[in-house]
This record gives sequence, C-alpha cells and structure tokens, in this order.
Amino acid sequence: MKLFILTCLVTLMLGRCTETNIASSAENATSDPLTIRTGTSFGMCVGYCQHDYVVNGTTVTLTQNGTRTQASSPTKTCQTTLTSADWDALKALVNIDSFSSQPETIGCPDCADGGAEYVELAMGDRKHRVTFSYNKTIPGSEALVDALRKRREAFPACP
Repeated sequence: MKLFILTCLVTLMLGRCTETNIASSAENATSDPLTIRTGTSFGMCVGYCQHDYVVNGTTVTLTQNGTRTQASSPTKTCQTTLTSADWDALKALVNIDSFSSQPETIGCPDCADGGAEYVELAMGDRKHRVTFSYNKTIPGSEALVDALRKRREAFPACP
C-alpha cells in the first residue's frame, strides 16, 4: 500500500513539473520584445510630480513619485490593461530606427517649470530615450507621442 501511494505521489509530481515547463515555454513564445516607457515630470510642484508608465504588451504599469524633498508623497504603483488591438495600434506607430536617430534631449525640458515628457523604446538589447519639453513632440514620432498622451490621460493616477 505504501508503495502504491509513493508511486502515485511521484507520478503526480512529475506530471506537475511537465505542465509548468510547457506553460512557461508558451508564455515566453508569446511575450513581445517591445517595451514602451513614457512619462511626465515637473520639478517645482507639490504632490505627485512624476508619472512613469511602462507599457509591455497589454499591461500598463504606472508609478507615481513626489519630488525628492517630499516624504509625504510615498511612491505609488498600480496597473491596468490594454486590449490586444490597442497594443497592436501602439506598436504600429513605432519606428525604432527613426526614433533611435533622435537626440536624447530635445529643447529645454522642465525649464522655467514648464515640465518634461519622455518616451523610451526598448526592443531586445536596443534602448533609446528621448526627453523633451512638456506638450511638445518628437519630430517624426508625433503620432506615437499623441497616442501615448491619450493613454496617460486615460490612466492619470493610482487610486
């Protein structure tokens, strides 16, 4: 009887390991190599002055921070989702080669407390970030910047 129970347990354990490996392989095969980061910051403000969004597939993660001197504004992080169609529409606006040719800083971001925006595209080992003045744009990537602004407006703060 003990041998029978032991055999059943070993069989269940081996079967469970195989299921986990198959699921992990399937998840890795469908993961998208593109990650889009975007956000805004204002140096001379009170409260949550920095908003950082990470869009990876259909998951959007928002992290909100206060300024360096504000201990009363602890970091907040929350998530929402996009539809697959919305993610595909964002990806269609990405031209990594054109974007990578842009300078890392355009204009004078957050000068005279005007605020700053950024967009960062990462695909595999390629990563490029462009920071620019709030409500301005990145030449050649205007449609992407506008679409990301709409996403940020739809998810403005963590609860």
